[in-house]
Amino acid sequence: MSMSLDSTLDRRRFLALLGLAAGAPRTSEALELVDADRLITDNREDGVRILSAKGEFMGARGAYYGPPVPFGQLPKHLINALVASEDRRFYEHWGLDPRSMARAVWSTLTGRTQGGSTLTQQTIKEIYLKEHSPIVRKLLEEPVLAPILELNLSKEDILFVYLNRVFFGGNAYGIEAAARVYFNKYARHLSILESAMMVGLLPAPNRYNPHRNFEVSRDRGFRVIEQMVEANYLSRRTADRARQQNVTLAPSRSAWGGVYPRGTQIGWFARWAESEANANSAASARQGTRTITTTLDLKIQAIAERHLRQALHQHARARQIEEGAVVVMRYDGAVVALVGGRDYRQKEWDHATQAKRQPGSVAKLFVYLAALQEGSTPDTRVSDAPLTLGGRAVRNFDDKYLGEISLAAALEKSSNTAAVRLAMQNADEVRELVRILNVADDLEGEAGDLALGTYEARLVDLTAAFASVANHGRMVIPYSVQKVQDSAGTETLIRVRPESSQVRQVMAPQHAEAMRQMLSGVVQQGTGRAADPGFWAAGKTGTTSANRDAWFIGFTEEYVAGVWLGNSDNKPMLGVSGGGLPAQIWRAVMMEAVKSS
Repeated sequence: MSMSLDSTLDRRRFLALLGLAAGAPRTSEALELVDADRLITDNREDGVRILSAKGEFMGARGAYYGPPVPFGQLPKHLINALVASEDRRFYEHWGLDPRSMARAVWSTLTGRTQGGSTLTQQTIKEIYLKEHSPIVRKLLEEPVLAPILELNLSKEDILFVYLNRVFFGGNAYGIEAAARVYFNKYARHLSILESAMMVGLLPAPNRYNPHRNFEVSRDRGFRVIEQMVEANYLSRRTADRARQQNVTLAPSRSAWGGVYPRGTQIGWFARWAESEANANSAASARQGTRTITTTLDLKIQAIAERHLRQALHQHARARQIEEGAVVVMRYDGAVVALVGGRDYRQKEWDHATQAKRQPGSVAKLFVYLAALQEGSTPDTRVSDAPLTLGGRAVRNFDDKYLGEISLAAALEKSSNTAAVRLAMQNADEVRELVRILNVADDLEGEAGDLALGTYEARLVDLTAAFASVANHGRMVIPYSVQKVQDSAGTETLIRVRPESSQVRQVMAPQHAEAMRQMLSGVVQQGTGRAADPGFWAAGKTGTTSANRDAWFIGFTEEYVAGVWLGNSDNKPMLGVSGGGLPAQIWRAVMMEAVKSS
């Protein structure tokens, strides 16, 4: 159909006014149905695309839109399957098919659900009218807007927009996202049967989801192939061969409202990054489809996932361990890996950024830092003799007591009696350090609570506190987001890294250096020997009462990392201490992480 530009605009203006009266899209931009590329991104469902630090796609939360596939790269049999199944007279009509439309309106009026909308009408609905009344939409809005779309776009453009916008289930919008979610391949590589299964999803994406019922989905695909034969898009011989094609379904990578092609364990980090992005973005910038570029290093993330998984697989049943968590960050607080638990598909709760657990002897970091700030040195002597506090004996983990020893030796041995004595001398200073380093607020406990870590803290915050020591006494605030962009590519993040006023000197560099060396001694000849990676490292073990929590947190010259093991219901583990399995996991992760850098 051809007409002058002026007459096209006159007719569009007239129809646009009629559409507005019917409750059609309320902005002038919405009625400028002339740009196929813009229609791909306009009015998308809310969702976030999560990218690694290097820009690699690693997941999506909410609506998952894949990159648009140009019409010329869409398989011909995919197009044919769509037309044969959804709108057989697509190439003949001008946006409306009166017979099908009458059938659809009648089904709506009689309370039934039946198709009948053309692909042009479905495209308009997908972009602008999904929330509108079905009766108003089918009687007034679609009849106005569908012809406008046909006047301004080619049939190929309409198919291009539709296939790159429509919902395929599994949080996937558009054929590229669907092909990756269900078959782990690019849309241009879909076979006839796979294309038929994709088209077969459209009437009921959840019912025909192949991850839920593969045979039902495949049978639906067979039906679409038969429709292609009926429409003369396939010969009987080709159709019979297509029915025999092998279909390899990709493992389900969906969990808790997200899609994670590289594995669902990334889900914890993705949720945290989204939360951080929301906290540092204006409310108006949290709508539509956003892209979050994060700090995650996919190599180190895979290393952390693998070693935690292997340790739990080998020891969980015998040692009665339900959960574990790992955090790895750089000295500036950029988190490069985060595993929040055993299986994100089973439990959304994040033991790295949400759970607060007792840190046990990891809390001795603050006790010894306070002592250094009050004038002690690593060589200052402290008593490791037996101690009674409040009528209760303070016991060392190994029930051995060495008398007068240096602060460095007491930390290496993780002496409880020495730590309690130091905390008794500097209780206020310990509390202030815990507060300044963002580990916990308003600690009310006595010296024993401070020294033995009976208060609660998050793994990510404790790891950041150790990072402040590694960072020569400068404050470290963990962060996960580098930038956030809206669907048009405009950056919307108010703040990326912690503000300069927050990254201040929180301890004297000489005290941080002394602490670094003391923590190195823990790894070299103390309770953290199992964490020794064969190069310089420092850290601290932690074990709580009845082995309910086991920790190792430490750093190398490049990374700071924390490992926690325990049970969600706080049940005791069997013989698991911070110097054992957590230290071993830490060592394995750090050895590979440093090597991969």
